[in-house]
Amino acid sequence: MCHFKNCHFRGANSPRFTLTYYVIFRKMRSSLGTSGKSCMKQERLYYEDVICSKATPSGASAIAVIRVSGDNCWSIIDKIFLRKNRKKIENIKSHKVYYGFIMDGKDAIDSVVLITFGKDKSFTGEESFEIDCHGSELISQMIINILLKNGARLADPGEYSKRAFLNGKIDLSEAEAIMDVVNASTKQSAIVASRQLNGAVRDEINRIKDSVSTLLTAVEALIDYPEEDISPDVEEWMESLALINSNLESLLLSFERGRFFREGVRATLIGKTNSGKSTIFNSLLNEDKAIVSDIHGTTRDYLDAIINIKGFGVRLYDTAGLRYTTDPVEMEGTKRAVDLSQNSDVILYVLDASLGLSEEDKKNIMEIDKNKNLIVILNKIDLIKSASALTDEITDFLSIRKNFKISEMSAKNRTGIELFNNNFISLLTNRQDAGIEHESAVITNERHKNLLDKAHKNIINSFPYLRDGILDIAAFELRESLDRLGEITGEVTREDIINKIFSNFCVGK
Repeated sequence: MCHFKNCHFRGANSPRFTLTYYVIFRKMRSSLGTSGKSCMKQERLYYEDVICSKATPSGASAIAVIRVSGDNCWSIIDKIFLRKNRKKIENIKSHKVYYGFIMDGKDAIDSVVLITFGKDKSFTGEESFEIDCHGSELISQMIINILLKNGARLADPGEYSKRAFLNGKIDLSEAEAIMDVVNASTKQSAIVASRQLNGAVRDEINRIKDSVSTLLTAVEALIDYPEEDISPDVEEWMESLALINSNLESLLLSFERGRFFREGVRATLIGKTNSGKSTIFNSLLNEDKAIVSDIHGTTRDYLDAIINIKGFGVRLYDTAGLRYTTDPVEMEGTKRAVDLSQNSDVILYVLDASLGLSEEDKKNIMEIDKNKNLIVILNKIDLIKSASALTDEITDFLSIRKNFKISEMSAKNRTGIELFNNNFISLLTNRQDAGIEHESAVITNERHKNLLDKAHKNIINSFPYLRDGILDIAAFELRESLDRLGEITGEVTREDIINKIFSNFCVGK
């Protein structure tokens, strides 16, 4: 990694401007002990101007935070800030807190707290400072206008994080985790995002990359130095390749689990009409959102809401009842119910316990994908003396499935909800083999998953070539795998991908 500070660049049709020139090299073949041929490099360019933005949400509040970053941004402090004694700061230092006034000429705009960060200790890797002012929209906008007047410009979405990445303060996976932390809605999603932000994914990817690089070194040594008396240890190579493959598969398997924490779990209530789906929906939501009626076909379209089940964010869908009908509207509602269930992570089949397990219920359940997580809810349990016989019957009927639970409930009386919540979590964690508490690296990002898929395919492809001694093709597949892994952390990636990632960030991040 090379850094060229304060380089000057003149484009064919552009004026001279100052740039920070950030260069990322793919691993040189020479670093792998090979012939030292030319490496592929990727360049990152950005202006060295000063950016500013409000970091706190819009609206009145006790305090607003305004961020400023860019080389030589401290020079702006000298123009706009006076200490409480009405004197300028004589020698600005990093990690200092100053109390004073933001000035517009001779006018004091607001009393503020000013916090400074040197380039070596700041988030962006540049001189930075924060202004903590009173949370008036007017005041914060006036301060931003003063900053603009004195040489700053408004930051683009995600530009602070982008500069941190370009300056080597964070890798790309850590940058993406920032917005996951911001958007976390449950304890589990916050834990996963924080671990990624602290480098869990990066560290695991780097461990795999080191293993691939070591294997590639040995293979390319034979290719580049055929005259040397080097004997290939094919058995050791295959063992190494098998371990790499296993580690990649473990990461890929974590994606489904990670997606639950990042995006939430999709759960759909289905079942015959009047089984109590809408009542259960309202009970789990703890509000009367769905219309409840004894009339068959009351629910004709689906409703959805976000609920929290023991730390899991769950998008819950209430759907039209499953029954034969000639009503075109109700038919469409039934079709949507089936479509939603097919795209759900958990299917909640609601059964009227007072009517038992009917042939229609059996038919409906049999049509549910056997690989889907399924909870059969025995609703209206208050209308029968005992559910043990019905539970046994359903258990026998579902014996061909592995991932199912049975929950007894009276949605009307709001009983059995805690049992349902426990079954819901147990089903998910059993299905996924473990909870999140003891895992370090969990893949939550679709981009990471797609790149891991490609890297994994490259490793699988290299097996027969490495075994049969077709080393050129084996080395090619290993290099491709390294590049895909490098794209996850940003060591190897395209400018358009970088811009797309950071454009999804909020301003101030």
